[in-house]
Amino acid sequence: MISHLNTKNANYLFIVSVLKEMLGLGSITQKEYLRAKNYYLKLTGADIVLAD
Repeated sequence: MISHLNTKNANYLFIVSVLKEMLGLGSITQKEYLRAKNYYLKLTGADIVLAD
């Protein structure tokens, strides 16, 4: 069970790192970044909170 939770968190962290890179390149806006971040948090079922 613990490894399953770690996988969810790792997947979410990877997705957020890609979103941050896209934000830095100007591919997405801040509003789109926050919306996508919340969407993928729910989709992956991760149980961590990231401070921006």
